[in-house]
Amino acid sequence: MASKSTDFKIEQRAYVKIRTLLKVSPTDVHKDLEEVYKDTALPYSTVVDWARRFREGRVSIEDGARIGRPVSSTNDKNILEVSALLEEDPHITLVEIADAVGISTGTAQAIVHDNMKFRKICARWVPYLLTQAQKAKRVQCATKLLSEFDRTDSRRLFEIVTGDETWVRYSEPLSKEANKVWVAKGQDPPMIPRHDFRDPKVMYCIFFDSNGPVCQICVPKYQTITGSFYTNECLTEVEKFYQNRRPRTGTRGLRILHDNARPHKTKLVREKLEAMKIVELDHPPYSPDLAPCDFWLFPKLKKHLSGRKFESRAQIGSAIFQYMKGVPTEDYKKVFFDWIKRLKLVLQHEGEYFEKLHH
Repeated sequence: MASKSTDFKIEQRAYVKIRTLLKVSPTDVHKDLEEVYKDTALPYSTVVDWARRFREGRVSIEDGARIGRPVSSTNDKNILEVSALLEEDPHITLVEIADAVGISTGTAQAIVHDNMKFRKICARWVPYLLTQAQKAKRVQCATKLLSEFDRTDSRRLFEIVTGDETWVRYSEPLSKEANKVWVAKGQDPPMIPRHDFRDPKVMYCIFFDSNGPVCQICVPKYQTITGSFYTNECLTEVEKFYQNRRPRTGTRGLRILHDNARPHKTKLVREKLEAMKIVELDHPPYSPDLAPCDFWLFPKLKKHLSGRKFESRAQIGSAIFQYMKGVPTEDYKKVFFDWIKRLKLVLQHEGEYFEKLHH
């Protein structure tokens, strides 16, 4: 039974034959093969050689009969050499493996895929490379939070209010996926300019709970988020919201979940939270995957705003308000249950980052 590498060679020779008979140059034929077969494409010199044979009248695309016992390149020695190369450099290509070991790219592919059962995948992006101490802190925080909230009484989750800051551009770009377009062969893709850090944008502080949006605060131009601003503007707006919603209790008994940004950890903020009778929940450093704003709200908001252009801060604020109001209440509730799932994944992965949940 023919191996996959042999099948690939025969397929490509058939293509070389047809294109050569149609008077297509070896250069163009090789480009086509590289586009389809990637690392397993026939080398350019091989394409040139077979194109010459077909022009001279050769009909068969099979290898000619050889005298003597056939020699297999997928022997133990080559497999060990390929294994050593992969261990030394996981990014190495099949062409580089073939050159280093002295075998064909087809044989390299057969060894890697068929004998070693390897496959090539993209590395996973993570927010930070965590130290052992940071992983331990994530486990500690997750354990403590789960002891309080992972119970049959889900009402405890409804006592949480969460918030964070995010930049919103006047012209929010389309996502990479949304920028894909269909083009004819040989047609160039449209050009889209990269973001410039000088593009106009505005910062918003946004808070929500399991019932929906709580408040959004537009940060004035040239104003930075400080402990004073977070206290007097952001937390004060949160306080006003709950005084209207819960006139008898206000913010008493609530729990706030925000990250460890320096403005959130000032003495002024601690004193304000104590006065509001709000308990601050632990949040481990370098953990956007455990912050509902970061793993849920902001990505969805940016996707909703992508491709739109705004003329003023008021337009941006209105767009954010309309989006927040339009999110079903059940989605706001679900995100806190997803937060619990993420805390459990932290324990399962011993503090390391985990693959994201689907929303």
